[in-house]
Amino acid sequence: MLKLYMGKFSPYARKVRILIAEKELPTEEVRINTNEDPGDYARINPNLRIPALQDGQLTLFESNLILDYLLTTYPDNPLSQPRPPLAPALFRKQQRWADMTVLVTVETMLNSGINVLQMKRSGVEPEQAPYLQKELKRIQHDLDWLEQRATREGFAPGLFSIQDLNLMCALQWFDFRNICTWRGRPNLEAVVKRFAERPSIASTAPKEG
Repeated sequence: MLKLYMGKFSPYARKVRILIAEKELPTEEVRINTNEDPGDYARINPNLRIPALQDGQLTLFESNLILDYLLTTYPDNPLSQPRPPLAPALFRKQQRWADMTVLVTVETMLNSGINVLQMKRSGVEPEQAPYLQKELKRIQHDLDWLEQRATREGFAPGLFSIQDLNLMCALQWFDFRNICTWRGRPNLEAVVKRFAERPSIASTAPKEG
């Protein structure tokens, strides 16, 4: 059985939880609070970040690396999988560099949002720090760039792509944490509407309580 070290509201861990749900892989979830003393978790992930995945003797960390591993190691999907089908790989063979660039952009955008949240929790508002103002500007530039490359059916029409999965986690987390405004971009809004009710997305959506 897989073991996933995760946080309840972590958008990075949520990526992995969504893929695990898509593939219906038996998984033990272990909640980690990275704001507290990590204790033995440092032996599992020296980066002190979540998620981390253990599969037998193998331990992996960094969300998209874990997604790549799961797609490669567990290629089969349930017969009952919703439409559109889950993409079989992290990227399309003929669109590798374009797809990977989208992933990097979404990850960069999400990292910027995390930085803003962590600094707010430390008592530093964006208005007080040029660095955070730059982070918020970066997010808006990334959103504009992604809007130009998305279609209303996602980044890979006909599939639920890993790019779509990453985008859903980022945008819904932005809403949950009130990080920034991303709406007003028709393609991104359409992607969120298209996949919001997909079972793996709906069941892992961040909410209090």
